[in-house]
This record gives sequence, structure tokens and C-alpha cells, in this order.
Amino acid sequence: MTKRPTSAEVEGFVHVWVGEHLRVHPDLTNLPPELDRLAALLTGDARRRGISGTDMHRVLGDIDDYLMERYRSAKGP
Repeated sequence: MTKRPTSAEVEGFVHVWVGEHLRVHPDLTNLPPELDRLAALLTGDARRRGISGTDMHRVLGDIDDYLMERYRSAKGP
């Protein structure tokens, strides 16, 4: 039986991953497809680390909503 990652492990992985991959593009006109692309990459990288989509949802909620909020925070006012 595989050990389920802790909330701190999930949060730490996602925080570092987003910091390395999320970039604000001022000329980006259609954000949802970009967030879908990032969510797919994040989910794939997380799985390789033993973190499932269910684990991420348990800790962060909806990953698309999470990425949108992080994008908005990075973009600023």
C-alpha cells in the first residue's frame, strides 16, 4: 500500500511547481486554454511524484480555480 502524501507535501510540491511554470502573459487573450494546459502538466508531474488528482483536490480544491487565483495574484491589479 502506497503512503498518501500529506497536505504539506502536496502544498509544497504545487507551490514550487507553480512558481516554476506559471507565467503572466499580458497579451494572453484566452486564459482558460492556458490554464487547462498548465493543469494537465501539473497533474502529470504530480502523478510522477505519487500525488494524485484526488490528493490535490483534497488539499487545494479545484485545480483550475486554484491556478486562476494564482494567475490573478501574479498578474496584480
